[in-house]
Amino acid sequence: MTGKSVWEEFFDPLTLVESSECPPREGMAAVAVREKAFVPTEIVLLFRLAGMSVMHIWGGTAGNWGRRPVDLDEMEIMVVACKTGEPLEGDGARSS
Repeated sequence: MTGKSVWEEFFDPLTLVESSECPPREGMAAVAVREKAFVPTEIVLLFRLAGMSVMHIWGGTAGNWGRRPVDLDEMEIMVVACKTGEPLEGDGARSS
């Protein structure tokens, strides 16, 4: 992301959402696309909410995976997790 993309409102640094338009196929009308990025702490929280425990988080890119620390500009993240409980309900309370 560049300052220009933030200034032109393609990227919201507070929500880490990038908005763009892309045609599904050549010659077709463009459709709105929204991509949401996550930081590792958010990923851990989402996994916990799903009843899983994160064992490892590694950085990488398709075709170049490795057990290495996540870089600040990482595009893809590999998560190793195991199920530890039941997913939380919508309000955060466990069901009985």
